Amino acid sequence: MKYILENDKLKVGVATRGAELQSIYSKVTEKEYMWQPGAEIWNTHSILLFPNPGRIAHDRTIIGGKVYPATMHGFAKDMDFTVAEATAEKVVLELASNEDTKFFLPYEFIFRVIFELDGEVLNQRFEVVNKDNKDVYFCLGAHPGFYCPIELGESGDDYVLRFDPPQHFNRDETEAGTRLLTGKKAPYKLENDTDMFVGEKFFNDDPKLFSDVKADTITLLSKKSGRFVEMGIKDFPFMCLWGVPDKMQILSIEPWCGTSDLTNTDHVWETKLGIEKAEVGKTWTRTLTFRVG
Repeated sequence: MKYILENDKLKVGVATRGAELQSIYSKVTEKEYMWQPGAEIWNTHSILLFPNPGRIAHDRTIIGGKVYPATMHGFAKDMDFTVAEATAEKVVLELASNEDTKFFLPYEFIFRVIFELDGEVLNQRFEVVNKDNKDVYFCLGAHPGFYCPIELGESGDDYVLRFDPPQHFNRDETEAGTRLLTGKKAPYKLENDTDMFVGEKFFNDDPKLFSDVKADTITLLSKKSGRFVEMGIKDFPFMCLWGVPDKMQILSIEPWCGTSDLTNTDHVWETKLGIEKAEVGKTWTRTLTFRVG
């Protein structure tokens, strides 16, 4: 089922399957900014990554001393969320733990995704509610894809990714084939500590995975037309950038809390790199924001 959120600035589409953000249309610019599926490139709009973004070594993990299956980017993207609330400008989607989720993640929880319009801004709030008698461990990430170039007649060479405030983060090395983290990382130099040049062949060296990100916002910006997508990513310390090689067509900005496994992982979930937790009786929260123009 699909829900439309709408005000005088934006029209946003959200699906209950995977709590997927499917559309961000600006009534001001009369443009769609989110990728609309083309099977030959990417047959979706965005993916919700829970309880793990990225790769899991051997597709298995150890939770509470027991081995559980675990898949790339987690299970939430393939599950139907229930609608807890729906208004013209807000929808609250929930995934409660059940036998299907416990096959992968043996906790009692409610995973809530709240989409709400606030003028020209779309807020996407994540809540992990601990309903268990022990701490609930998890990771989380978003995987929205955007048109790049935004404006027809432009190219990837016209675009930068602009971080605010200035950043000094690392690019993480991944193992060929598995794309697991090797543990090696190197500083990634930004122009003026803020701008990452995109270019047509940005993804010819595969996706880019970064750690130690401390940005409040990242903006996909055309230096030619001024068209932009701004994402608020505060408190998401990891980031993956993904797209297709040879010619820039889609750029996916993926803020993560958590990351892929290390090649030498011990598979223990509770101490996994970047792991988060909702303590007993508590609710863990993070919020992404989207602004377009």
